[in-house]
Amino acid sequence: MTPRRSGIKATSINWGAVAACALRLTGWFAVNALAAAGVMALILFAIGDFSLPITMVQLANLADRYVAANAIRRDQFDQEVIIGFFAILLLIAFFRRGSFARAFEDASNKRDPSNA
Repeated sequence: MTPRRSGIKATSINWGAVAACALRLTGWFAVNALAAAGVMALILFAIGDFSLPITMVQLANLADRYVAANAIRRDQFDQEVIIGFFAILLLIAFFRRGSFARAFEDASNKRDPSNA
């Protein structure tokens, strides 16, 4: 006699859906990271009074001061920039949380002919 499993249904993993979900989440994260980098670039552009030549002068000034600073001050500046980037990234991710939830939807369950 073989033992009987009552109430246990064997399920298989839909690897296509897993791959699709992983690709959607990768794309979601990539868009968020690029948007955060764009906001950082916009902040730098605002520091230069929205003028490209002035922005380049300000960046050159910042680079000169960064190189001349001691290691402790450089580490502090690096930390502030990294914290600022991740704060912007989290803010963008918060506002895009709806698309994060849609990444987990199974497209195979939708039988809408307009989806084709």
